[in-house]
Amino acid sequence: MYEGVKAAAVHNPSSLAELVLLRNRLPGALLWAGGTAIMSKTRLYPASDGIDIIYLGNVQELKRISRSERYLEIGSQVSIEQILRVGQHILHPVFAGACRESGPYVIRSQATIGGSLSLEDYSLNIPTALSVLESQVEIRNPENKKPSTQWIPVHRMFSRNRERSRLQPAIITRVRIQLEEGDFEFFNTVGEPYLNPDEAVILSVFAKYNLPAISEYRFALSFPLYGIFRSREIETAVSINDLPFEQRDISRIIRSLREDLQESSFPISPLQRERACRVFEYALHRMNSQSIK
Repeated sequence: MYEGVKAAAVHNPSSLAELVLLRNRLPGALLWAGGTAIMSKTRLYPASDGIDIIYLGNVQELKRISRSERYLEIGSQVSIEQILRVGQHILHPVFAGACRESGPYVIRSQATIGGSLSLEDYSLNIPTALSVLESQVEIRNPENKKPSTQWIPVHRMFSRNRERSRLQPAIITRVRIQLEEGDFEFFNTVGEPYLNPDEAVILSVFAKYNLPAISEYRFALSFPLYGIFRSREIETAVSINDLPFEQRDISRIIRSLREDLQESSFPISPLQRERACRVFEYALHRMNSQSIK
């Protein structure tokens, strides 16, 4: 053994109750889900911290998928590939697109939905899609005498203030997705979110319309290093128009978006701002095309 090196202890809870008790005792331990994000980080080993690891793969309660008339509920330990396989006929297209673009099969088969929502440094595909779908995350806080459970909207976890920082040492247990159908759903990435997060942009859109009127329009723009940008003003600016959009209306909306991005607290680059405006405009044209078929 190297001098000054403390071997990491790996804990394997087999139930949610055992996990909560263990997390209460070891609040600083590393929660290990699929491990794809953790193993991609540069870390020298042997290391002196010897941080404890809590492996979640044996907690069966976190591997369940259930469906009601209104919701799809997915345990935090369900892999992205399993979500695509089991929910292929009921998944929102925007969420399915985010899952498919999360990486090749070898990554999707290991990465979990809970792990994708636990990344401290990045806002990537899954949270961007779940945010626009108004999805919620179940959080269990083991620090209270009686471990408490609360539901938190995904967009609050990935806002500019990054509410995730206040969730430690809470455990993500389930994700709840509404099953409402959209008339237009869109997911697209510009750039390489995993390789060049300081240049990439991710866009998710969910809309409902009854021609020519738009009854609901929601979007989420993710800048991987900074969080998810949403604007009720821009959503309203889109939804007050009739379909198909006139070009002057599209130009006006894009001008408003560009101004909002410039005035926001997101320290994005001019490249990201321009990419965000262009992919947003592209989505508006796609929605236009769909409405006149």
